[in-house]
Amino acid sequence: MSNSTSNLNVIQEQSGICRRLRTKTSFGSFIGSATFWEDGESTTAVYWCLDTMGSAGPDDQIAHPHNCQSGRECFRTRD
Repeated sequence: MSNSTSNLNVIQEQSGICRRLRTKTSFGSFIGSATFWEDGESTTAVYWCLDTMGSAGPDDQIAHPHNCQSGRECFRTRD
């Protein structure tokens, strides 16, 4: 496993976002990129919930890393 892959795994484990949140960049990005999709800082990323397969979660709230966090009724941990 490369060092960049190892770093990504650590960030994903520490991330407080729901395990059901996805975006196209969650499946890979440029090696050495300073940002990760979990940050929610992209201005072009489209996020979706794996439960609904839409841009809103089961609670009809927007699917985004800033919203899909602990405390939300539909939130699921990454373990």
